[in-house]
Amino acid sequence: MRELSAKLAELRGQLESFGTGATARLTPLRGGVDSLSGKLAQTLGALRPEVSTVDGSLTGKIEALDAELANLEP
Repeated sequence: MRELSAKLAELRGQLESFGTGATARLTPLRGGVDSLSGKLAQTLGALRPEVSTVDGSLTGKIEALDAELANLEP
């Protein structure tokens, strides 16, 4: 029974050690991911006006071609 209790205490210690180590490794990684996601959102926000301009231009061209095609149909 003492051997089982000792083994259980050893495993509990290993688990606590692993948890502490994992937290220490994951905390800086989470900060890095948060930083990168903020930069990505900022970049996408900066691109949005340019994409909207291109989208508007292409939509206008498509509508003009549709009107031209409609005039050609009998």
